[in-house]
Amino acid sequence: MKKIALLTVVLVALLVSLAAGIAQGDGSRKVDIVNFAFKPGTLTVAKGTKVEFENESGTPHTATGASFDSKRLGPGKEFAVRFNQKGTFRYHCKIHPEMKGKIVVQ
Repeated sequence: MKKIALLTVVLVALLVSLAAGIAQGDGSRKVDIVNFAFKPGTLTVAKGTKVEFENESGTPHTATGASFDSKRLGPGKEFAVRFNQKGTFRYHCKIHPEMKGKIVVQ
């Protein structure tokens, strides 16, 4: 009975982690820049995860936070940053300041 309860707890924890967007095989995650929005607007990752920002729109954008700055990303360009500390990291587009997002590192 204890084994079944333990297995259930482990499976639930795994499913919650996957649903929160924490687990990925290569340790990296992606934020798409689509027109005038970051998608997803909030991304939850594990400590040490590399996050890639890709501009999929026809307009230049940036992904700029307190500790990182992609500079100007033209259409189809990418920028990556690794998050090695836990916390919430807010970012925006310098060109279009109404565009905002955040990375939550657990």
